[in-house]
Amino acid sequence: MRDGSVVELPAESARRLGLGETKVSVRKLAGGPCTLLLERIESASGALPWDRDLVLSADVRAFSLADVMQMLHQSGKSGFLHFEHGDCAKSVYFHAGEVVFATSNQPIDRLGQLLVRSGVLSIVEHLKAVEAYSPPGQFGRFLVDRGLLTPRQLWEGVKNQVEDIVRSLFAFGGGQVFFWEGEVRPDNVVRLALPTGRLIEEGLEHRDQLLLFLAQLEDSRVRLEVVADVVVELEGTARAIVEALKNVESFPAVCQRVGIDPLSAARTLALLDQMGVIRLVRGAGATESPDADAQLRESVRGHVLLLAELTAPVVAVEGPEPVRLRLTDVTRDAASRHPQLLGGLELGPGGAIDPEPLLERALCFPGDRLREVREALGELVTYCEFELSNHPKVKDAEDFLDGVEGLRARL
Repeated sequence: MRDGSVVELPAESARRLGLGETKVSVRKLAGGPCTLLLERIESASGALPWDRDLVLSADVRAFSLADVMQMLHQSGKSGFLHFEHGDCAKSVYFHAGEVVFATSNQPIDRLGQLLVRSGVLSIVEHLKAVEAYSPPGQFGRFLVDRGLLTPRQLWEGVKNQVEDIVRSLFAFGGGQVFFWEGEVRPDNVVRLALPTGRLIEEGLEHRDQLLLFLAQLEDSRVRLEVVADVVVELEGTARAIVEALKNVESFPAVCQRVGIDPLSAARTLALLDQMGVIRLVRGAGATESPDADAQLRESVRGHVLLLAELTAPVVAVEGPEPVRLRLTDVTRDAASRHPQLLGGLELGPGGAIDPEPLLERALCFPGDRLREVREALGELVTYCEFELSNHPKVKDAEDFLDGVEGLRARL
């Protein structure tokens, strides 16, 4: 069998290889005296770049995705990274060590789902658009053509989608990762240039937050409830979990009923919690960590300080007012998703934020206060980083960004 050639395996051969009970088409990607790597054709994940050199294949249990992506970033590699775990498949495109695009076969990672979660689209608008949409055209462009998105909202949505997909990778403790070296252009008109180092840091933080969330779920005093009258479109594991919660309440019981490992269940429940579909209810005797208020104050003040550091170089070349006006627009946009924390927030010269009023709001937030601060202020930080790194009048922007890495890592 030549590399790249497609062969149809009869049902008996497919069964012996564990590929199912019916005939299946496969393509040889690589092979040697003792090993053979095949690609299943017509998979839901799309075609792999068999015409590029497969230079890496690893088990994530031994080589974490953070280590693999850090290596690709530091060595300035261009190519296609593909990850699989169970029925989950995600891919990341690299150019000179930086992320330019990412894809996923998970419904929760789709652009429309993200736009609904972020409040850009209503669930009704999304459902009507999905019903009217006809592949193979791009769904994002279809939303723009229907007047549901502006081009800028589409760009921001795709950027956030790609970042979410990449960050989500670091929460997987198992699976297989492959890397094909060589330019592989994504099948999309959007080509981003995202700082891989920042995405790795944020991904590891996302993983740590997920582990903390998992610890909450495994608390015997915590039960899960489906929020009544919330209309959302769910598929796959998310739908199975919501159906299971009609009969059971504890996290272990949900995992057993759905047939899913705890970490995978926690990933889906975290998204359902973010979407307002489920809530965690703590029983009697539950108490918050005694240093929770101190952590919250440190997070608010740390984010405010980081924003001041990121805007200072731009203020130096433009003056304070243009920066304040732009950051005010960004804050208003973020307030649509985080109204209790950012709604009506007044910014000072150069976009400066007084941490004390912000802290008062955060202390009164009824849900996960620390997560809300990180998500809401994190949007402002991401924008300021993007503006600083792409500002035509700021020289050596990377030096400024490197200078705040320590502060950012503590948030």
